[in-house]
Amino acid sequence: MTRHHASLICDEARNMLLDAGFEIVSNDTGRILSREEQKELIRDAYAIIAGTEKYDREMLTGCDQLKVVTRFGVGTDNFDLQAMKEMGIQVGVIANHNAVAEFTLTLILTAMKNLPRYDCVVRQGKWSRFPMRELSGKTVGIVGFGRIGRRLAELLTGFGMTILAYDPYMNDEAAKERNVTPVSLDELLQKSDVVSLHLPSTKENVHLINAETISKMKDGAYLINTSRGTLVDEKALYEALVSGKLAGAGLDVYEKEPVTEDNALFKLENNVLAPHVSALTYETNYNGGIICAESIIRVARGEKPMYSLW
Repeated sequence: MTRHHASLICDEARNMLLDAGFEIVSNDTGRILSREEQKELIRDAYAIIAGTEKYDREMLTGCDQLKVVTRFGVGTDNFDLQAMKEMGIQVGVIANHNAVAEFTLTLILTAMKNLPRYDCVVRQGKWSRFPMRELSGKTVGIVGFGRIGRRLAELLTGFGMTILAYDPYMNDEAAKERNVTPVSLDELLQKSDVVSLHLPSTKENVHLINAETISKMKDGAYLINTSRGTLVDEKALYEALVSGKLAGAGLDVYEKEPVTEDNALFKLENNVLAPHVSALTYETNYNGGIICAESIIRVARGEKPMYSLW
């Protein structure tokens, strides 16, 4: 099994695997492996605990013993899922929905309350004040109503907000249970004071948020993205933030990661930025390790992973 940050797999999870008869082989180099090194490491693996490294068809060729890949996360855009399915490999993910939903709420509040600007001026010994906005009475639009979107809806309930949701595979019952109104994407953009993105990265939704879709948003709205950077055309977002079309943004993900300091968004004050850390909590790391271990053991028993993709 391999993962770049292998030390994040908790001792309890390691012991579960050892007690089940597995040998654990990790990337303990402290660096990202080359493709050749990664391929050698996984060549005889029964299971892989994967991070963000690529697992395409060529990488998996020759892994004749491989039965399960568990993603220490929920995004699988680094997986060749078609190849894995054809090879009979089970694929599972972990549950990080609460951590990401909480961080999303943090970005919403931080952006609307101008906290980064306040922090900056106070540290400079100044006493500048900026107007803020309240969540109460506002409308939030959740784009993508999977586990993270649903948990965010639950967290927002106490703020007295109207909650709209768009999902191409909308679960109407889940929406009804959370007092969420399913709408089209256009209606969501037009009515929402806050738009929060929770979709996976696919070819179909690259730059879902672009100059055209931003033009449909309410003047002075906020855009929050804790999903995938490819969902947003950063040039269009920059222009909307500069013009005032959008009042602010909260971003945990970017078109190009790791980021570089020449990103134009970094020059603006009306956005809140984080380095793709929304799921990086002690609780998610602990539970994620347990879920990965349990999923591998289940597959060895002829069962499915805990959060199986098929």
